[in-house]
Amino acid sequence: MKKLTLSLLSLSLAAFSGAAMADGHAAGAEKAEACLDCHMEDDFAGKSADEIAGMIREARDPDFGHTEEIQDLAEEDIDVVAAWFAAEGAK
Repeated sequence: MKKLTLSLLSLSLAAFSGAAMADGHAAGAEKAEACLDCHMEDDFAGKSADEIAGMIREARDPDFGHTEEIQDLAEEDIDVVAAWFAAEGAK
């Protein structure tokens, strides 16, 4: 009985985690939409989400020379967008 309870609990947690990841991926796709005017999904292929997030933060510097649209990306959304580009580039 103990094993059955543990198995059911683990299965529920895995299902919830998968749904949360899918929601995060969809949010990343939506927030990256403006980026896709210039960048392809695989432009960051081989880069980790942390590396991409660093690149986005660097590109937000007005002296960097990136288009102004990058300023529309909220700081709290950078990691979500970076994770989306990392996942898409890995496909």
